[in-house]
Amino acid sequence: MNKVLALEFSTAQASLALLTAGEVIATCAVAATHRRSQELFAAVDELLAGAGWHLREMDAFAVGCGPGAYTGLRVSLTTANGWALPTGRPVWTVASAAALAAETLAEDTSLAQVVVAGEARRGTIWAGLFARDPAHLVAQIGDWQLLPAAARGTGWPGVPWVAAGRVPHAAWVGRLHATGRPSAAPEPIYLHPAVAIPPRFPTPPPTA
Repeated sequence: MNKVLALEFSTAQASLALLTAGEVIATCAVAATHRRSQELFAAVDELLAGAGWHLREMDAFAVGCGPGAYTGLRVSLTTANGWALPTGRPVWTVASAAALAAETLAEDTSLAQVVVAGEARRGTIWAGLFARDPAHLVAQIGDWQLLPAAARGTGWPGVPWVAAGRVPHAAWVGRLHATGRPSAAPEPIYLHPAVAIPPRFPTPPPTA
């Protein structure tokens, strides 16, 4: 029996899920505040105890890697790698936005494509186009886009955008893992525009 622990920490409404062979066994929400590590460990202990599972029994860890809250993504990826290291279990990653797209397409079977977007810095949003995929539930079409916040809902004519405020869930991260799709890069997807930081101290003039 393949046992997977899925983590989704790309937003403040984080979540965990236990799955076997792609079937969701249990889920729980996690309030991802500034004490993300403590809340993650406590929530995992409670989730595993409720299912009668043990962390050492996990065959894989599936983690949503963003885009989203960089601190939450870093905590979930680092923690999953720490859990996996002693037993050599794989840590598999997927875009959190892909999990939300898959959930949205599953809810409305009339949709062939959907745009997922999120807040970025300095009046911008990131956005990505996703389509149904027969083998892997959903596939990203093209690259991520950084757009002015006012452009929400205006790109990709005829394709609906996922409603603002919806968040991805760990259960769908786990379901995407079960399709056998390749893992994404094991690092947070970071799409915020760069911010120029002035030097802390003025540069002295050159000496003659």
